[in-house]
Amino acid sequence: GAAIKCFVCDSSDNPSCADLGSNSSIVPEECTLDKMKSLDTWLFDLNKFQYFDNGANKNPLMNCQKVVAKDPDTRKVVTARFCQLDTGDSDACEILRTKLRIPNVNEREQRDRNQQQQRKKNQGHGGHGQDAADSEETSAEEAFFCDICRTDRCNGAAAITLALGSMLAIILIQLGC
Repeated sequence: GAAIKCFVCDSSDNPSCADLGSNSSIVPEECTLDKMKSLDTWLFDLNKFQYFDNGANKNPLMNCQKVVAKDPDTRKVVTARFCQLDTGDSDACEILRTKLRIPNVNEREQRDRNQQQQRKKNQGHGGHGQDAADSEETSAEEAFFCDICRTDRCNGAAAITLALGSMLAIILIQLGC
């Protein structure tokens, strides 16, 4: 079968990558090992998986990926869209989250509980500590988004909107709304 087609771009090189609707010159490309090896962005380098070629499979299973993350060097929020090897049971987004030291949902909930307890203690002792949430700059945690998908063109803007809508629906169902 034909290889999956994904959008391949990085907003640090091409600002239109952040919003594909703003520039129709970014078109999906067929994902191949050579295409993957040609990518040269900090996000892709951080998130790539090694492919051990034993000669048996020249066309491994590929997925599309979209990542929004804060560049630790420039402190700018970057959107990258690229081809990714199918990692099977490994979650490429969770691995990237760990490498960027961004807490997952459980870790954030635990940290928030600890911060609330600390605030209560400080209020009781007349403390007026500056809250980190008052900062104007988007934190790496707030900026982070990662999605892996398995159909042509799925790492375009419309697919991400659908994913967010699906997540919201699941949350509302769980809340009993």
